[in-house]
Amino acid sequence: MDHDGCPDGNRLGDTKQQREFPIIAALWLAETTGAFETSMIYAAQRALTEDIGDPVRVGWLITAYMVIGGGAAAIVGRTGDIFGRRRLLMLLLVIAAAGSLISAVATSYIVLLIGRCLQGITGAILPLCIGLISEKLPPARVSIGIGFMISGASAGAAAGLVLGGVIVDYFSWNMVFLASLLLSTMSCVLVWLFVTPSPTNRDGQRADWASGVLFVPGILGLLISVTYGPQWGWLSSRSIGFVGVSLGFIVVWIVASLRSSNPLFDIRLFWLRAVWVPNLVSAILALTVLQITLVFSLLLQAPTWTMIGLGTSATVAGLVKMPSNISSLAGGPLSGWLTARRGGRLSMVAGGLIAGCGWVLAIYIHSTIWEVMAVLVVISFGTAMLYAVAPTVLAVSVPASRTAEAVGIFSVTRQVFMGIGAQLISIILASSTVQAPDGGAHYPSPAAFTLTMWIMFGGALLSSVLSLALPKEAARA
Repeated sequence: MDHDGCPDGNRLGDTKQQREFPIIAALWLAETTGAFETSMIYAAQRALTEDIGDPVRVGWLITAYMVIGGGAAAIVGRTGDIFGRRRLLMLLLVIAAAGSLISAVATSYIVLLIGRCLQGITGAILPLCIGLISEKLPPARVSIGIGFMISGASAGAAAGLVLGGVIVDYFSWNMVFLASLLLSTMSCVLVWLFVTPSPTNRDGQRADWASGVLFVPGILGLLISVTYGPQWGWLSSRSIGFVGVSLGFIVVWIVASLRSSNPLFDIRLFWLRAVWVPNLVSAILALTVLQITLVFSLLLQAPTWTMIGLGTSATVAGLVKMPSNISSLAGGPLSGWLTARRGGRLSMVAGGLIAGCGWVLAIYIHSTIWEVMAVLVVISFGTAMLYAVAPTVLAVSVPASRTAEAVGIFSVTRQVFMGIGAQLISIILASSTVQAPDGGAHYPSPAAFTLTMWIMFGGALLSSVLSLALPKEAARA
């Protein structure tokens, strides 16, 4: 019987979908691994501080990971397009596994830091996973597949905070690194088993690697400046010098990219409306809405005498956040499904409005754990819908040979502005404080939390408005 509507055709379609499921599952676990390694260090932060005895050194375990991840995302996106995404993804997972093992058995701080730097390579997993989704799945299911990748990031972040906390409480911080070793190994094996080798896309031309190398120190310099700006002083000569030199590298990179016939990173991609709009929206989200964990962790753990805090422990705060992470697992694929049928613009606008409504609710409803839990679900669901669209639009709007490159730059944009946003939100929360009755620590006041939440609402609303600049049919199957 023929393919159109007949039983044999249905069986053929079912077979194709059955082959796609292991691919999505393998890539989903890989992205979950990357997100787990990003957040797990926060669960182990207190135990590491007690063992190492220096919070600044512990901070470097976070900063080094972020800096390496930013640089890796900048380079790996394009090199995956050139040399094969599956091969490069497996290499990243092997390096991450080695880093986890080194950190788990480390007996000195330097060895632990080296292992953590190797783990930082997982910051480049998302661009490769999205590139593989667009490469392996039929166009009609690319949007849904990318939505699953975004849900993997949410799942990994939740697992890192909650599962990591349980492991540290009952065992030791070393066991958290063994858990990440297990995840990296499983992911690599599944990718090897179920994801077919990727073609190489060299275009018959030699890529201009110099343009890419110039981009990396610029981004790393900005990340370091954002991380240590408060410590150095934003107007200190060191901060201004770092920012100036970093921006200088970026300007030279832009000029080199425009002059090259085959740049490693093609700045001309940003002339496309379907590229600069998602990146601009991502920057705004990173500055505001994506700081959700920072805001609500403080609100949940702040003492009740602050008149807004709920006085929970760190473990309880992580558990309160878990339902919202689960809602994100549904928000990503739903956004992909809606994008494939109605276009990316509708999905982004809807997601921004839902997230914005959640922040308005948070301003007025936050007096109990259950209220905060419900508000977090609304915010996270809308944010996942909004955020999942951008990689989908990028994946279908640029040449196939530059998919991972476009998503890699998107990842770098998010990471840089996440660092800036964390500092800005911290400053806003510190703009009005209340002091403990015994004259001890200062905590954000109700007014500071309210102002922060209105700013979050503004970020979500602005994201929806800017999403209207997308072509109506962007990413529609």
